[in-house]
Amino acid sequence: MKKVCLLLSLFLMACGPKTEKVLPVDEAVAEGILLRGNGAEPESMDPHLATSVSAGNVLINLFEGLTRIQSETLTPEPGMAERWEVSEDGLQIDFFLREANWSDGAPVLASDFEFAFKRLLHPDLGASYAFMLYPLLNAKEVNAGKMPVEDLGVKALDEKTLRLQLNEPTPYIFGLLSHWTAFPLPEHVLKKFGSEHSRDGVWTRPENLVVNGAFVLKAWRSEDRIILAKNEAYWQADSVELNGAEFLPIQNPGSEENAFRSGEIHVTYSLLRHRLLSYREKDPDVLRVDPYLESVGYAVNLQHDALKDVRVRKALSLALDRKLITETVLYGVRKPAFSYVPPGTAGYQPHALLKEDADEARRLLAEAGFPGGENFPEIIFIYQSGQDSQKVAELIQQRWIQELGIRIEIENLERQTYYSRRRERDFDLCYLGWVGDYVDPLTFLGLWQSEAGNNLAGWQNERYDGLLVSSAQAGEQRMKVLADAEAVLLGELPILPLYFGATQYLKDPRVKGWSANLLDWHPLRAVSFE
Repeated sequence: MKKVCLLLSLFLMACGPKTEKVLPVDEAVAEGILLRGNGAEPESMDPHLATSVSAGNVLINLFEGLTRIQSETLTPEPGMAERWEVSEDGLQIDFFLREANWSDGAPVLASDFEFAFKRLLHPDLGASYAFMLYPLLNAKEVNAGKMPVEDLGVKALDEKTLRLQLNEPTPYIFGLLSHWTAFPLPEHVLKKFGSEHSRDGVWTRPENLVVNGAFVLKAWRSEDRIILAKNEAYWQADSVELNGAEFLPIQNPGSEENAFRSGEIHVTYSLLRHRLLSYREKDPDVLRVDPYLESVGYAVNLQHDALKDVRVRKALSLALDRKLITETVLYGVRKPAFSYVPPGTAGYQPHALLKEDADEARRLLAEAGFPGGENFPEIIFIYQSGQDSQKVAELIQQRWIQELGIRIEIENLERQTYYSRRRERDFDLCYLGWVGDYVDPLTFLGLWQSEAGNNLAGWQNERYDGLLVSSAQAGEQRMKVLADAEAVLLGELPILPLYFGATQYLKDPRVKGWSANLLDWHPLRAVSFE
């Protein structure tokens, strides 16, 4: 009898009404939670140690600087500072902080900024992004350990007034101050955990992290997701519509697309290039292709026996076919780079451009002692696993064999190994995609200053350094001076520019307030659902 009842029960269940499965994205919309792909796992939630885009995507929602970026126009606007006053000579700025609290209820003080800026530049921390604050008086000397940190041009005059002193007038300073390296840090929290100059990350654990941005860190499940929740202590909490967000580290663009199509995320980090055509034709409402402030090229290790000769570097550049790269591998989404700084950055236009000439390339290579590539030593090119890097490298490999008779060996490395090899300069050529940290040519040109932490080539040029320094005093001629500096860079080629950036990704049409901009910054305080 029990068996008959069981069969009857199963029959009635099969015949009953079927309930449709609720997709994670639909459930999240109802709860006000944004689900987004975020590329690689962030390396840190410490604003002074984070260098990746994936980390920055999270940090701009956890913290807020003196200024913040208006997402539609990238115009700096008041953040923690409600106003400021600039001296006539442009060398001193006084910021007046608004009434705002940390997520633990403690007030945000001017001393939190002074503490943070001194920490970033303290030589004991070894922050690779310390150069971001080099416009501050004595910053470079402090960072090099040549002057005490007390001599840095930052001082809390009282609880709500912060004074910055600059080496030179710095027109881009307000955009720079919105970057995560210029965020305040809760001094009372870092001192509690002994993290003043430590890289241990204890203070950034979800149970310990205290923030001043629109969201707080609820959880970080490694290689799974980072979970944010609305920060009710944020000074503009009433205008924040999202209740939270989840950042998923999906490195494989194909897997990420599958997650989008199956209703697991609202926004992807990227999209496989060859899938563009399909979405353009069949589903254009979810496809986004936006300009991006990025310059991609190959950094050159100038310690390599052959590559230290500028004639060889010029030959490699002259033998390239950038248009072929962008049209065949990149589907025309990105533009060939015949300069290093993307033209149009804050109105900038280069006056020196690279050329392509295989005959001239062969002549220079022969002049350097390698006619037809004869006796040319091995070149090893490294890159992080990604959708385009290998295809581009293989195309260039074929081009250099065909035109110059030289061959490069290609090494595909996982993320940690790639960054370790890059940091130790264990390469001959290295993929380098540099994304602007603020909208100004100096965010690219500053990378190649002699003492810059991310100068992978180890290139040093006194004239170049001098032009960058003098550009601060150049007034209306500033862009021309920067163009002169770029001409020096393109003449020496510690970097072989290839193409400029663009983002391509998928977005649920219900996501509103997600503005296209050159930095690809999307502060979630402005995002909502339809």
